[in-house]
Amino acid sequence: MYKLSTEQNRFFARIADLAFLNPFSVEREQADWQVLDLAPEAMNFADRLALIEAKLEAHFQELERQRGFNIGDYQGKIQGNMRLAWLFYVFHSFRQPFNEHIKAQQQAGDKTVELAFARAITGRFEQAGFTPPETAHYIALLFQVQRAFSFIDEAVSGDCPAIYELRMRLWNNIFTFNPAWYLNHLFERMEDFSLLLLGETGTGKSLVAKAVGCSGYIPFDPSTRRFVESFTGSFRAINLSEYSTGLLESELFGHKKGAFTGAIDNHPGLFSKCSRHGSVFIDEIGDVDMPIQVKLLNVIQDRVYSPVGSHDKHRFEGRVISATNRPIAELLERGLFRADLYYRLCSDVITLPSLRQRISENPNELHSLIARLLQRVIQTPDEDLQNRIESKIRATVAPDYHWPGNVRELEQCIRRICLTGSYQAKPLPALIQDDKALYRTEAGGYLSASQLMQNYCRFLYAELGGFEAVARVAGVDRRTVKKYIGLD
Repeated sequence: MYKLSTEQNRFFARIADLAFLNPFSVEREQADWQVLDLAPEAMNFADRLALIEAKLEAHFQELERQRGFNIGDYQGKIQGNMRLAWLFYVFHSFRQPFNEHIKAQQQAGDKTVELAFARAITGRFEQAGFTPPETAHYIALLFQVQRAFSFIDEAVSGDCPAIYELRMRLWNNIFTFNPAWYLNHLFERMEDFSLLLLGETGTGKSLVAKAVGCSGYIPFDPSTRRFVESFTGSFRAINLSEYSTGLLESELFGHKKGAFTGAIDNHPGLFSKCSRHGSVFIDEIGDVDMPIQVKLLNVIQDRVYSPVGSHDKHRFEGRVISATNRPIAELLERGLFRADLYYRLCSDVITLPSLRQRISENPNELHSLIARLLQRVIQTPDEDLQNRIESKIRATVAPDYHWPGNVRELEQCIRRICLTGSYQAKPLPALIQDDKALYRTEAGGYLSASQLMQNYCRFLYAELGGFEAVARVAGVDRRTVKKYIGLD
């Protein structure tokens, strides 16, 4: 057995601790400075990481010069530390190739792409004394870590405490708060842990759900040099408010040919499209009717479902992510949402912060968000354009503006300024500002029942975004909704 020097042992133990820390946490930053043996200073994550990578490279090169690195040369706790330190080292050696593979897979879609550097990374593991099953497992794990970091960083941008907390919570949702548990016990059992996302319209729940759903553990097959499935196909989503109750059952569970008029062929539903390594995202779950809630409960609870018109039992093995912008506590209290379904959906509950909360925590949050959102409009915007758009927003939007549409509204604000040069921020709905104004015309008279219904349907459509959802909540048919909205 090879004996490390005191300095080597201390360094690799610190790297092992670092490997298990949430990269978005304050603890990770503190551990970075310990590894570097430096006092904390103003330095971003990327610059600290570059210093750590250089130091790590020097230590492993020293081991190579002494006798070469083989995991079998160590025992007990030291072997555990060296395993984690070496995984950390290999991960950062192949971080850029992993990023390139993410882009290649995104371009290829659901068809799996060969890992271009499979031979190189497999060879590194073999030379270090790892078995083929260990090698395949660790390659899958390292790719998952890179996906999770990239997707969370891309989906959740900002520089306020609420955003720091959100990034950290999402990372823990993927790898748990104790990665040792995940590594040893849970990496292939995460389908048992549901996630419920709460937050106002426009806060980014769909983006967050996709980031989590595309970051699951996907096994690596050394014989084909591919992951067993594409992460792009491991995430399946549905917005419940877009479908009527009849169609919704078919979209969720599928239907058998001839099950109803128009069912001219077998139709796979959301659950059948999800693999055991994937996730389904059920958006606007707070709007679903009771009969569908019962069926969803049965699927999540028993992991078994039947397509419409069939008695065949199909098994669902994926993870469930759901979201709603409605106050879930109020829905439960009013009996509009089943408590037993809620308790099946809430292994973890994460509330996304509103834009007004983010700005109140950090007034400069608007600046960083504008820079990120402008990239969706113009691929490489210059700093002068960003500053001009920000100046226009600050000149035309009151500092205490409510931003009812949150980040989604801010993005459209940027687009409108690019098109028209201005943005007129709409005040809060009359329902929130003045309950009496809800019933009066602009001239001061009273609204008719038809006008009230028209305003109500338009309000619901802006909130829910679908005719069927408005019809269910308002208690009228779809055609009536379209008439009141003015689209009939």
